[in-house]
Amino acid sequence: MPVLYLFYALEMITFVGTTQKDKEAFLYFYQINDGHTFFKLVMSHDGFTFTDKGKYVFVFDDKKREEKNYNWKGFRVAKQDKQFVLTYLVNNQILTAVSSDLIRWKKTGKISNITETATIIPDFQYKNQHIMYYGEKTIQAAYTTDWETWKTDNKVLFSPRKDYFDNGDLEVGNAYVIDEHILLTYYVKKQTGRHMQYIPGAVLFEKINPTKPIWQSNEPLWEPVEELQNEKMLPLGSVIIHDELIFYWLINDTSIFAVSCQIPNQNSGLKNKLFSTIFKKFEKNPIIAPVPHHPWESRAAFNSAAVYEDGKVHFVYRALGDKDLSVLGYATSSDGLTIDERSKEPIYIPREPFETPGQQAFKTFADHFASGGGYGGVEDPRLTRVEDTFFMTYVAFDGANPPRVALTSIAVEDFLNRRWDKWEQPKLISAPGMVNKNAVIFPEKINGKYVVYHRIYPNILIDYVDDLKFDNDKYLQGHHFITPRKKHWDSKKIGAGAPPIKTKDGWLFVYQSVGHQDPGKYKIGAMLLAHNDPAKVLYRTNSPIVEPVESYENEGFKAGVVYPCGAVVVNNKLHVYYGGADTVVCAASTDLDKFLWEMKHNQEPKLKKVKSAILN
Repeated sequence: MPVLYLFYALEMITFVGTTQKDKEAFLYFYQINDGHTFFKLVMSHDGFTFTDKGKYVFVFDDKKREEKNYNWKGFRVAKQDKQFVLTYLVNNQILTAVSSDLIRWKKTGKISNITETATIIPDFQYKNQHIMYYGEKTIQAAYTTDWETWKTDNKVLFSPRKDYFDNGDLEVGNAYVIDEHILLTYYVKKQTGRHMQYIPGAVLFEKINPTKPIWQSNEPLWEPVEELQNEKMLPLGSVIIHDELIFYWLINDTSIFAVSCQIPNQNSGLKNKLFSTIFKKFEKNPIIAPVPHHPWESRAAFNSAAVYEDGKVHFVYRALGDKDLSVLGYATSSDGLTIDERSKEPIYIPREPFETPGQQAFKTFADHFASGGGYGGVEDPRLTRVEDTFFMTYVAFDGANPPRVALTSIAVEDFLNRRWDKWEQPKLISAPGMVNKNAVIFPEKINGKYVVYHRIYPNILIDYVDDLKFDNDKYLQGHHFITPRKKHWDSKKIGAGAPPIKTKDGWLFVYQSVGHQDPGKYKIGAMLLAHNDPAKVLYRTNSPIVEPVESYENEGFKAGVVYPCGAVVVNNKLHVYYGGADTVVCAASTDLDKFLWEMKHNQEPKLKKVKSAILN
């Protein structure tokens, strides 16, 4: 997905257009000093950092008279053998020039029968003819054998589509030869207030027939971010550098920005479903289900924490039984998917008044049943190993007051040996009077602090603490936060899912969300966080990794819910465990390296300054 970069221009600099030579990007501009106009360019090896202050560019006619007016539009350059051909618009007239080095240009004439922006397919001939795409309403083609006379026809190659984003006038962009196809970018023009808005799309043509479209983007390659939508924006062209398609734009005549996208292909239409296609749900889901003859888990077994230890995945899951009291059960799996062992009794029960319906303190599960149980208990556990201890966060609910985050712990040795009486006395770590859920602990200190994520609607809050004791009624504060994203699948509310997993690229963090676009559905996504700054989101999935579409995710206590509480990596396989319909435990898996690569290369736009010596 696109990445957006922004930098600001000085006064008296006007940007004209862009092109490339091999793996270098060239940005052309003219500058007025003391009444004199100078045409220049700057170069970049990555398309975003321009390192010099500008080289002088010269444009001459056939009598060696230098051009004085560079108020050009529709600047497009195409390489042809050992030279470059430039087309540009002046007063609705297409002019042409050629150069061998992109610095010294010779004007070669006019194309009298084309009056709209045009781009030539680089290093390409079809039936011994060079091909030019042109148009500012619909896109057509022209042909030449001598570079002087261009033949046009009335055939429209593609035009605005009524039910898609490109339902306005279309202006031709740049053409590229890629593998067996020709890629043509274009801009959809739509009037928004005082300004015209340009939204980029793409179309692929057959190489054996460059007038036959075989694929067209059904969504924009990029849309202006909210803060730019009311600004004057003009496209300057695009380049392909290091397998990225980079668009350049002029804002308010004084600043310029770039947007990098994946190079479109015939599979680009899958981008909104990409991550859910990468994750494969276990074919034998659910992996843990209610057990009718166990009174404590007869109705639901769901929302499971998970840790990989001693060659096994250990599950601690939430269970509801005959009395609707939330308790925690236990199971293990050698392969992470098939259950090998499962407890016959709960391994953790409500013990304190703050987690017991009726606000009583109990020591045994039988005491709960004698009291009548009731709605409430210990909910949605998360487990994190920190050194030789497992810390467990969960939601404590007494059936009356707002649910709060509770914390307990157990030595790893005691956990592995099933000494469930060794759980430490739990304590509340979130403040009273507010609903706080979804707490997870990072498995190691970062910058000398323990890090805890938790949720107060609608954000994920981040706390840095000196220790995990929470003595003297110390509560989570919320030092930083991560928010939902407007206009995305995770737009309404987000909450932590599984405790973060350290990877080579950052902390992999699985989270759950509800979007305004689909408010009845819980979905699962992922983020990559900076190793040394857990408040810095490096990458975030632009679509859910798991959505509630299966029967076991819609038939139960709450339809349309996939709710993660655990994730582990076993032999480079990432397993995400989630509750389905608040009733069962399910699993979805993917190759970790492939998933990380896709996260990094399929992103939504981000603003970032671009360095340039001429702009300092």
